[in-house]
Amino acid sequence: MIKTFINKRTVYQQIIPIINKNNIPLIISGGNTIKSIFKYLNQKINNIILLSDERLVKKTSNLRNDLFFKNLIKKKYISKKNFFSYDSSNLSSKNLAKINKQIKNINFKLAILSLGSNGHFASIFQLENIKDDYHFVDNSPKFPKSRVTISLKKIKKCNKIIFIASIKNKKKEIKNFYKNRLIQFLGYKKVDLYIY
Repeated sequence: MIKTFINKRTVYQQIIPIINKNNIPLIISGGNTIKSIFKYLNQKINNIILLSDERLVKKTSNLRNDLFFKNLIKKKYISKKNFFSYDSSNLSSKNLAKINKQIKNINFKLAILSLGSNGHFASIFQLENIKDDYHFVDNSPKFPKSRVTISLKKIKKCNKIIFIASIKNKKKEIKNFYKNRLIQFLGYKKVDLYIY
C-alpha cells in the first residue's frame, strides 16, 4: 500500500507508534532519507535495532550509516546494548561472523528502509541467494563499491516492511515500485511505501 504524507515530520509521526508498539525488534537502513525522518526523534526507543547495511569506508567518513545512529545513542534515544551494526571500516570475516552470530536468533518484526536510486535498498541491488543473514557486497553501482548488508531472506521474515521515499527525488522509483523485482520477492502484502 502506498501512503502519502505532507512532509517528513508526518512520516515520523506515523512511524514512531509502530516502532514503539510492543518494542518489536527492527531493521533500519541508513542514508539521507532515514536521517531526515529520524532527526525528529525526541524520545527513547527501547527496541533492538539492526542497521541494515554499512559502507566500508573510514569510521570517520560522512558516508558511514552508523554515525547518525551513534549520535542518537549519545543523546540516549537509542540503547547502545540494543543497537547492532557492522563496526569495521574494512571487510573482516571475523566481524561478519560476529554480527551474524548476534542477529541469528533475533526475530525481526519490522523493517524501515529508504528506497534508493533505481529501486535498491539496504545496499541490495539485485536478487540474491545468500546463506548468511549479513554478508559482503563488492559490486555496488554506487560509491563505495564495498559494503556489508542484511540478506533479502532476513528482511523477508519481517511481518511489516516500510519503505520511505521522497516524491521530489524518487519519482521513477515510486512509479515502478510494484514492478521492482526486489519488492516482488519480499511480497506485496507486507510492504508499504510511505512517500512525502
